[in-house]
Amino acid sequence: EPYRRQRQMCIRDRYQYLDVARGFGLLLVIISHSCGLSRFLINYYIPLFFVVSGYIYKEGRSYKENIEHKAKRLLIPYFGYSAVLLAVYVLMGRTLAETKASAFGILYSRYCLYDTTVVKDNVYLFTVANGAMWYLTAFFAASLVYHLVIDRCLSDRKFLIGTLIVLTAITMALADIPVLLPWSIDLACVGTIFMIAGTLLGRAQFFEKKWNIPLIAAVFVIYILTSCLDPGINMSIREYGIYGAFSVPFFIIVGLTGSLLCIWFGKLIENTAPGRFIAYVGKNTIFLLAFHIFALEVVERIASKFIAIPVPGGAVVPFVLYHALRITAAVLGCLAFSEILNRLKKRLRRKTR
Repeated sequence: EPYRRQRQMCIRDRYQYLDVARGFGLLLVIISHSCGLSRFLINYYIPLFFVVSGYIYKEGRSYKENIEHKAKRLLIPYFGYSAVLLAVYVLMGRTLAETKASAFGILYSRYCLYDTTVVKDNVYLFTVANGAMWYLTAFFAASLVYHLVIDRCLSDRKFLIGTLIVLTAITMALADIPVLLPWSIDLACVGTIFMIAGTLLGRAQFFEKKWNIPLIAAVFVIYILTSCLDPGINMSIREYGIYGAFSVPFFIIVGLTGSLLCIWFGKLIENTAPGRFIAYVGKNTIFLLAFHIFALEVVERIASKFIAIPVPGGAVVPFVLYHALRITAAVLGCLAFSEILNRLKKRLRRKTR
């Protein structure tokens, strides 16, 4: 266990730019939940987390060990933090019926029940400021598939190609079903594709190579073109774009090229003061995912007692300033609580030794 922890610290130190990329992606998530963002900034920020995870994959664990590790890292925080938020909303006056509905939403782990492009009268499931936590169970579901195939994919090129084709075909087959499946099972195959891509990049030490400006420019052009050709991407509700199942290949290209650009950006700024702060954000991904929506709501409730909240379409400067302050307060508040929790955990570990 001490050796494994030391190994993980070495990996984090070596790949700080991945923490920067992950932190930047997470900040984009928070900004989009506060005031919205251009599709050119949000089309890739969920695939990015899958790619980064795949990049640092190391062989040596059994399938059971990998899944147990993912369960501890993802499912314990998911259910633990969800229970905290549910309790907070009960204390705030939720009725028994509302609490039961919220509890069902936590178990189902999906933002809504139906495909938003098909059903107008939808059932919304994440009602205790836990809307971003769908990612944790989605990532776990993808990990079940990824760890089943990854070692064989790395050793057998034909198996790799066949696996990617099958995963893409399954994703396309599930793209237009009317119900969004629990735990984002319908996203597991495309999530696996992004993780496999990340692992292949990691094996090639892709981001440790010298800067290739023509390649970066080409990736940027491809990202912009595919984003323009296939708007309407929202992975959380299984919207791959405007072409239904045929949007899946476009979405994969958008997700991969956008992830490459974000990781290159992380590498560019990793040794700067902003880069180090964003890396710190990236190291607290799960806590921020769990609580940033609640923190944004708290800040808004407090602000509404003192000012008129700027609305979209109104004066630009007050709107931008308000959301900049709202996001800053929410992020710093979450980071402070995360730091307190981490220190408490360390003290408990010392006492139990």
